[in-house]
Amino acid sequence: MLNGLRHNEVALLAHIIAMRLKFNRYNPLFIVFCGLLSSGVSAQAVPLAVPLVVPESTFKTLGRITGDTLNQRLMDQHSIVRVQLADPQAQIAPETPLVIFRQGIRLKAPGGETLGVLAIPVARARTLSRQTAALEIAHPDQPGVAWMHIQSLQQEVMRGDSVMAQDAAKQLESPPCTPPADSPAKAAQVLALVSQADMLSANGDLVAISGGCANGMTPGATVTLWRPATKTYGRKLDQPVEDRRNNATSVFEDNPAIAPNQTPTHRVGTGTVLASYPDTAIVRIQNISQAVQPGDLVRLLTTKTRP
Repeated sequence: MLNGLRHNEVALLAHIIAMRLKFNRYNPLFIVFCGLLSSGVSAQAVPLAVPLVVPESTFKTLGRITGDTLNQRLMDQHSIVRVQLADPQAQIAPETPLVIFRQGIRLKAPGGETLGVLAIPVARARTLSRQTAALEIAHPDQPGVAWMHIQSLQQEVMRGDSVMAQDAAKQLESPPCTPPADSPAKAAQVLALVSQADMLSANGDLVAISGGCANGMTPGATVTLWRPATKTYGRKLDQPVEDRRNNATSVFEDNPAIAPNQTPTHRVGTGTVLASYPDTAIVRIQNISQAVQPGDLVRLLTTKTRP
């Protein structure tokens, strides 16, 4: 009975929308909407692929996207894209599977040493077959250039994105992690946000952290995220604040009426390690109370629950 009522409601809704089609100029959109309702199809978000931490020397040798046959700034699925190879005499074999990465972010440890380049996969592609290249491209055998066909994507492809062969990308995936038993844990912190370009990261997003396998950050481990202590100033103001000779720094540092304070370190959320490299790791954020940002501290839940 409930199923029959459900079908009747869907049919009625589809009939109402169909009656309005003649008054709406976006008829194809409404037709697709009615089809989804009648078939019970629901859209599902495509899960994010785990980013790679690539050595900087390797990332510099990757091919770069320079455009497509339609000269679009953003390229979507089924676009035919031009890739400029680092070696001016190199060529890629036809129908080679490729992975497209967003322009990398150089990861640096709190001490300043470079840990690698964060390569975020945004799409998968395949170089054109000989027959397709002969039909679509004027000079398909030009050295130092490859043409590929985008097959699936999680974000629009842009000029400047990097391209790597799928086999080479698999070799750069996180190796098996065996943390040392007697090595003292180093201070770990959030280095970069992976899932989005904002300065803050929310529940479900990915972040790159320092420490990695050397700190026991094995895949599947649970970590806690902490906001470090922050220097703040009291709210009491007096006449010297309005003095034009004071700038933004001297007003706070030179005014004895404004007392500096320090907020305590507090936990902002938890996360799960997805991939672990020797000195860095990729973590999915979970159960946050505040937005995570670069500089937040990271600690293993099994070893420490407070700073």
